Amino acid sequence: MGFVAEQLAEFVCKMRYNHLPDFIVEKTELAILDTLAALIGGVATDNARLSRIAARACFGPGSATAWFTEARLHSLGALFANCAAASSLDVDDGHCLAAGHPGAAIIPAVLAEATNLGSDGNDVLAATAIGYDVALRIAAARRFSDTMSFASGQWTGFGVAAAIGWLRKLSADQLAHAIAIAGAEAPQNLPQGDCQASSVKGSSPWSTVTAVFAVERAECGMNGSIDMLDRAHAYNIRAITAELGTRWLIGETYLKPYASCRYTHPVIDAVLALVAGRTHDESIGRIVVEIFPEARKLPNECAPKSLEGGQFSVPFAAALAALRGAEAFRPLRPHSLSDAEVVQLAEKVEIRYPDEFAGTFPQGTPARVMMVIDSSERAVDVPRPLGDANNPMDQSAVEDKLRDLGRDILPGAEIERLIEAVALLKQGDLASLLACLASRPVAVARAL
Repeated sequence: MGFVAEQLAEFVCKMRYNHLPDFIVEKTELAILDTLAALIGGVATDNARLSRIAARACFGPGSATAWFTEARLHSLGALFANCAAASSLDVDDGHCLAAGHPGAAIIPAVLAEATNLGSDGNDVLAATAIGYDVALRIAAARRFSDTMSFASGQWTGFGVAAAIGWLRKLSADQLAHAIAIAGAEAPQNLPQGDCQASSVKGSSPWSTVTAVFAVERAECGMNGSIDMLDRAHAYNIRAITAELGTRWLIGETYLKPYASCRYTHPVIDAVLALVAGRTHDESIGRIVVEIFPEARKLPNECAPKSLEGGQFSVPFAAALAALRGAEAFRPLRPHSLSDAEVVQLAEKVEIRYPDEFAGTFPQGTPARVMMVIDSSERAVDVPRPLGDANNPMDQSAVEDKLRDLGRDILPGAEIERLIEAVALLKQGDLASLLACLASRPVAVARAL
């Protein structure tokens, strides 16, 4: 049978677009549209802007585009910048069992490589589905511990290497080594501290660049430790290749309607349900949030000083949803951080970690919220937040997400053109999408 990396490489090399089930093609198309929504929404953030500055300093200028900006960078710098923009708002897709986010790494890498190679739309869809499958299989098979980091950059490179290697038509041997090198040299993020959120987030931008180097090195004949995935203490080895080719993990991903950490989403859903129909003269006395214990690891600042701090705070998300509604998360904006009424309510939020929610993560992210409104106590349970694979956002919801996140960046007509261009991929047309990615922004022209 060979090592796991070799089995994955053999599978990838034999894959063709017409092997994908129709519903996986549709799910892949939706993933691309969703990631581009996250990227457009993220380009104007400080995280993305500073990443473009650093990318230019480290990699130099060039002809590659940092999408939806005026920046022209070296191809690796542009890739880094695009991945950073896609993940900066924390509104990119994810997978529960993998406990992380594949799209912000894999989709910018596939589109960039397809541009260089002159690939078509079918190639983009196939490479994306392949990249997700390899990355998510490896990530979901990890043996979790309380002390490990959940940074996505530790495993997204496996998928980037597989996707790019497939586009380049690497041999199975080269591809196995590319996957191994990408895994060995991925950023090994330590768990974050307890004091504050970090703009480094999951390190997917650097992991993606590292994976590109891994493919280059394997193509040149360098080798990696292709037995790295055959470690029973680190992985459920059989799970990595179980149902390979019949179960596509991109079909199990979740999408995010709100620009905040996934842990906050069931809380936001519950709060929105509780305040539905509330009038402005009805006061909110207190909010009690019951949630799974892994949420203890969030900084949970009541008065966050950065967008990252707001994205990773249960009390802030609960208060913002209660007072400003869902639109405050499409996208989360800096002015919300200084909203005195929101901060004051966030300080009244009590978080509990009941035993009944222990062990539900990462398969589930449930929450229960109790709220006192004008001396009347109400409660809502949310076992599966909106966007979960079993409570999905449909095509129209993702299109609306793109319109919301892109309204200050691109003209409305350009956004509609982008939606149409993604739909044309299954007809083989990639040129229409590439033209959209080169669109001149309305609001980010000055932001490098």
